[in-house]
Amino acid sequence: MPRSGIDALPKINFVSLGCAKNTVDSEVMLGRLASDGFVVCGRAEDADVVVVNTCGFLQAAEQEALETIRGAVKLKSRGKVKAVVVAGCLPSRYGQDAKDKLGDVDAVLGGPERDRIGEVCREVLNGRFDGVLNLTSRNYPEYEIDRDRLRITPRHTAYLRVAEGCNHTCAFCIIPHIRGRFRSKPMDELVREARELAADGAVELNLIGQDVSEYGLDLYRRTMLQELLPRLAEIEGVRWIRCLYMYPTMVTDAMIAEIARNPKVVKYIDMPIQHTRDRMLKLMRRGLKPGRQDELIRRIRAEIPGVVFRTTVIAGHPGETPEDHAAMLEDLARYRFERLGAFVFSVEPGTRAAEMGGQVPDQERVRRRDAIMRQQRKIAAEIHASWVGREVEAIIETSKGAGRWAGRTAGDAPDVDGTVLLRGEAAVGTIVRAKITASRGYDLSGLVLRFAS
Repeated sequence: MPRSGIDALPKINFVSLGCAKNTVDSEVMLGRLASDGFVVCGRAEDADVVVVNTCGFLQAAEQEALETIRGAVKLKSRGKVKAVVVAGCLPSRYGQDAKDKLGDVDAVLGGPERDRIGEVCREVLNGRFDGVLNLTSRNYPEYEIDRDRLRITPRHTAYLRVAEGCNHTCAFCIIPHIRGRFRSKPMDELVREARELAADGAVELNLIGQDVSEYGLDLYRRTMLQELLPRLAEIEGVRWIRCLYMYPTMVTDAMIAEIARNPKVVKYIDMPIQHTRDRMLKLMRRGLKPGRQDELIRRIRAEIPGVVFRTTVIAGHPGETPEDHAAMLEDLARYRFERLGAFVFSVEPGTRAAEMGGQVPDQERVRRRDAIMRQQRKIAAEIHASWVGREVEAIIETSKGAGRWAGRTAGDAPDVDGTVLLRGEAAVGTIVRAKITASRGYDLSGLVLRFAS
């Protein structure tokens, strides 16, 4: 389709894929596009440009992104849209080779080029160049400023990115290649961003980064999460603060004490352990001294009463024997994590694990993952059954009509954890006290008692 001049208000359809950090990038890009005079529309067929913000962390995420891109390109070939722009992790992962992998797209831009999204979309619409506009680099900013966002999360909850990039060298992970070295955001900037989110209606702040527990080490020469949390808790309107992704080597006594002490910090620990056996943790390059992880889990349980513990593990990592897998099952049965996800090991080109010997056959990886999740479903059901009769705080997410609501307890993070179905007087975005009356698998139901004070 020949390109021509554009209307005064060009239309953008935006597809956001991947993790919460991608969500923040998408919200920033949408804010930039809106301020540059673009109108966001819900259907690709109604847009002039389709923007796909991609995830490239795992092969499965890459395939999802490629399928989405192919769908947008097909619309372009039929004259339904004028241009397709691909942003985010996939261009960052493949750099200058990205344009060769993505088909008939008009532009690619990596994470460091995020703030140029409006300029790029106008360029492709006006046809000011030949071929694919390729903006990918390793020129990561000192830190990302995430203000003036057009949020795509519910108004009452928001993600606050405390840092970007990663300094860990896990054998299975490509993130440091995609997102660069670990870079903390200055505390004053985080407070400004948090105030902006609270003024926009957010009562729940979910702190995110590749490793939230490392926050501040690069800027202040020491970890500073325990000092950031009290400053965020002072912000008017903020009711819940949740820390997502804390790396076991970086969690300190001071962090545990602050989470336990601060009434606005929910008693929820998200600490992906990936495995329970010291031999496997060494193969994974997790940087843990023998016994450190087990001791840390026990200490968190002891020092944060009522803590809800979320973790993830990898099934079938290279070098994992049937005995290692059986031992991890035993350990997980002993730890009884309230929230657990198990992932099949994914062979990611460019990682150390992809080149390791002792690769576990695909079907065996799946079998091991399924065995972990069967056990976890039983554990989660038993834990939730023990919650019947308990009073909890819950945030109301949606109305189900006629005094029925769907929400999350303080022990449930957005998008990844369970749901509580409630009956009574409430409103979307409010935090209530509720009594749990029944449980079913990962989900709960109950009665609203009153609005939380």
